[in-house]
Amino acid sequence: MDMPTMFIFEPEICHEAVIAWYHGGSSKKNVRNVSLKAKKHLSAVGWVFWYALKKGKRELRYQSPTGKVFYSLKTACRNHIDGGGEGSSPVAGESQELKPKQPRKRKSLSQENQPLMCQSFQYKPPKRDKKLKKQESQTKPRVLQSSKRVREGPLPSSSHRNRKTILSWLIDNNAVSELAKVYYRNKAGEPLMKGRITRDGIQCDCCFRVFGLTAFEAHAGSTNHRPAANIMLDDGSGRSLSDCQRQVRDSIMTTSSKVESPKTVKDNSYQHENDEVCSACRDGGELICCDHCPSAFHVNCLGLEEVPDGDWFCPSCCCGICGIGYSTDDSFRTCQQCERKFHVGCLRSKKSSHLKNYQTGKKWFCTHSCEKIFYGLQKLTGKPIPIGNNLTWTLLKSDEACFDSDIDHAHSLENSAENHSKLSVALDVMHECFEPSKDVYTGRDLVEDVIFSRKSKLKRLNFKGFYTVILEENDDMVSIATVRVYGNRVAEIPLVATRFRHRRRGMCRVLMNELEKNLAKFGVEKLVLPAVPGVVDTWTNNFGFSHMRDDERSELLQYTLIDFQGTIMCQKLLQTQMEL
Repeated sequence: MDMPTMFIFEPEICHEAVIAWYHGGSSKKNVRNVSLKAKKHLSAVGWVFWYALKKGKRELRYQSPTGKVFYSLKTACRNHIDGGGEGSSPVAGESQELKPKQPRKRKSLSQENQPLMCQSFQYKPPKRDKKLKKQESQTKPRVLQSSKRVREGPLPSSSHRNRKTILSWLIDNNAVSELAKVYYRNKAGEPLMKGRITRDGIQCDCCFRVFGLTAFEAHAGSTNHRPAANIMLDDGSGRSLSDCQRQVRDSIMTTSSKVESPKTVKDNSYQHENDEVCSACRDGGELICCDHCPSAFHVNCLGLEEVPDGDWFCPSCCCGICGIGYSTDDSFRTCQQCERKFHVGCLRSKKSSHLKNYQTGKKWFCTHSCEKIFYGLQKLTGKPIPIGNNLTWTLLKSDEACFDSDIDHAHSLENSAENHSKLSVALDVMHECFEPSKDVYTGRDLVEDVIFSRKSKLKRLNFKGFYTVILEENDDMVSIATVRVYGNRVAEIPLVATRFRHRRRGMCRVLMNELEKNLAKFGVEKLVLPAVPGVVDTWTNNFGFSHMRDDERSELLQYTLIDFQGTIMCQKLLQTQMEL
């Protein structure tokens, strides 16, 4: 057995460096200086340092004067501060501000009365003051995870018998009125066909048949494929249906920004506190907090037996190559598609071509497959796919249409407004099929945030990667699903809904078949979903899903999958194009 390699640091007393390093109170520019001074101080009071091999890598070990070995500088500093070694000495002024620590607890240190024996850095208070959060039942109710409850039937006052179309949405939002006169214009602005607005579509004046927007455009003899922009209100206002869509969208966005509470804004930034629920199971209780992001977890949800010593980083904050967490002296690259993180240093050491080859503007991809999936989804987004029997399948993403540089600005605004309209109708369908699901911490509507791909610094509420799939029959929205693709390894579909009036017609199967076909084409290997207990048999017997075991779920911890209280996680292996 090889003897460990000893390492000597020049002794130098600097108590403040030990305190600052333990509490993370140093800037990125000064972190190496503080680290070195902390090691010199430990050396001065009798600590020794040596290297050990672990999985072929050298790791520094810290041995106290009493012989206890530590694996990180942070835990060594904590032991020294707590007086855990014969050679440790109390820090001046420490008795009032820093009391002996309790196990698994992190303290904050006030900057007041802080001695300045080392002038090379200034101590900054930490952003978070706990490694382990506990919810005390005496002072605070236990936080429960969000639930996913299926409605047994339509609400008595609901309009479940009515068609769900863009026109019905505009009528419900008072942007247009039923039986309002409209006409389809040509490029010169002259009317080609006239009709009246109904909830089911536009009733043509010449034949009295009712058409959807696209069908009315074709009935007028046009091939522009821009029905909403060319169907005009015949009321002298000069407004098109696209203008009406933008009007409603802008009104909704203005209203929502006014009523957003300070708590919601604060909780959506998460810069100074950790989450109150587990990012894996979405339940409360005793949680271990990530030292880099606001996420928190149950120890058993991570497959751990006890709280780790020293700095701890959640799975999604760890490098996809070395498995080590955030490091202040090495930057991370985050894949645009799978959202995994990688140390730049690890990419360089592996001589990864992805560090330089797979960059397009600000977008970076960890593998060629992630790049293929990203641009494949982008190419598919917003383009209706006819699949027979008057059905169209469309992939949508909030505001994606307006980012296409090949489309003029006016066309981009038009696409963005129509995209928002369809997502709003999809949200209505979800609310028809599911009871409201509010996040227990922020009070936000989870379904709405998922459909509109809303971002958050808290990973379990960051839905920026979500797409919405819709199935329409003659412009009537029939079935929808939300999907997020984490590279080629896994995609999740947490929400799937079919309107009551269209059930038992096989519509959900049509939607899922087309989705699975496209995901397999992109090389995605697995599909997962949280199934409500009452429909688990439907997913397993009719759609080919199976129950996901705990060990299979733990393998996906680096991906923040959506789960709901009382649901059963199911999975389905997809036959990728390479296997066909």
